[in-house]
Amino acid sequence: MPELPEVETVRRELSKRIVNKTFDKPEVFFKGMIKTPLNEYVQGLENKTITEIRRRGKFLLFLLNDDHQVLFHLRMEGKLFVVDKDNHSSSHLSLFIPFKNDQEGLAFYDVRKFGVSYYLKKDEEGPLEELGKEPFEIEDPQYLFDIYKTKKKPIKELLLDQTIMSGLGNIYADEVCFASSISPFMPGNKITLKNCEDILSNSIRILTQSIKNHGSTVRSYKATEDVEGSFQNFLKVYSRDGKECLRCKTFKIEKRKLEGRGTSYCPKCQHTGVSLAITGKIGSGKSLALSYFKELGYKTMSCDEEVGKLYQDKDFLADLKKKFPDIFNPEVDKVLVSEKLVSDKVFKRNYQNFIFSKIRRRVNEFIIENDGFGKAVEVPLLFDAKMDKGFTYLVGCETTKQEEHLKERGDRNIQDRLKFNNLNSYDKNHHKLDFIIKTDGTKEHLKEQVKNIDSTIKEKLISSL
Repeated sequence: MPELPEVETVRRELSKRIVNKTFDKPEVFFKGMIKTPLNEYVQGLENKTITEIRRRGKFLLFLLNDDHQVLFHLRMEGKLFVVDKDNHSSSHLSLFIPFKNDQEGLAFYDVRKFGVSYYLKKDEEGPLEELGKEPFEIEDPQYLFDIYKTKKKPIKELLLDQTIMSGLGNIYADEVCFASSISPFMPGNKITLKNCEDILSNSIRILTQSIKNHGSTVRSYKATEDVEGSFQNFLKVYSRDGKECLRCKTFKIEKRKLEGRGTSYCPKCQHTGVSLAITGKIGSGKSLALSYFKELGYKTMSCDEEVGKLYQDKDFLADLKKKFPDIFNPEVDKVLVSEKLVSDKVFKRNYQNFIFSKIRRRVNEFIIENDGFGKAVEVPLLFDAKMDKGFTYLVGCETTKQEEHLKERGDRNIQDRLKFNNLNSYDKNHHKLDFIIKTDGTKEHLKEQVKNIDSTIKEKLISSL
């Protein structure tokens, strides 16, 4: 989505070309983008001259030579281009307004059709009424602090709230959090006045620098058909997940979902706490290793236990029955599920994908909920669930005594249990592991290995601080 720097760049480029030009009759190809009465919009723009183009937040304001204005919001994919009347693309064209006595016109292209436009009186606020101040307009960070201290939402969400401070979108909210050394998941009511000072100063600095570079062309944004942004070359965290942090050069940038938005951060520089995935085959000692991490102060979670909770959830079971009615008799036949997972590849893929999507969401929530702490999550089918990229470190548990371990914990039908190792792609992904714990020895030896991993991680967290 074009954010403040991109919209400001569009404003400057359009101002060079179309101020003092007069609109001819607009041609509306997608009526849904016009948010005021369509007839008033078309009739009001015809024969009106653009006297100035302003910006508020992410809105463009075209002031006309009467007492009206036209507002545009580009939303996700909107683009305002000046094009030739007789030689322009009609693909994804939502609106075209030719200029009188001119060979050009103003075209609004929008692949997603989320962009909007309003025809309002100059003194009418419309959608601008709820916009908060821009960072450039805020003189005292106390303004932010007084608002944030009453909120429990993560600071990233609050930075995106245009009613508090307008202008920051997903890209720049990530960049401001990183520059301010603040976790994007920290609740607003834990933000200090010093944090607010950093947020405000970094917002101004980053937005100013981005405007100088015509914004960020990360996906499809272009200010004009000929002008692209270059600030993407200066981004520190956004779109850099999996790459080495440019500041600490110790950890990789991580990314997870926050309210449906990808959120990128450095676990060290932004003090989020590391997250560990503990994985391995059946009977490899994963649960015991998890318990020792818990003793060391890590917040822990078992995906096997989470799956067990799902099977106790009525809403989940109702959805499961709609998708897989043949495994109910009348309750879930877990023996049948086990047999089909081993023998039916299509069922296995569909069933696991259904379960994995629920578990991925829960793990994501768990990591955000425990921001600032070390987190350890037992994920037996880590690679099959495509969750390996969601953790700071991957810890594998390995043993040659699977049968012995299963007997110790009271498992029955051990050979049937061991068949489930065929569902696990652990061996194929062995090279991706950061640490390996050998569990053939004593519990004391296992605990010592866990302590060594913890010590290694802590050394990395405190180095170069």
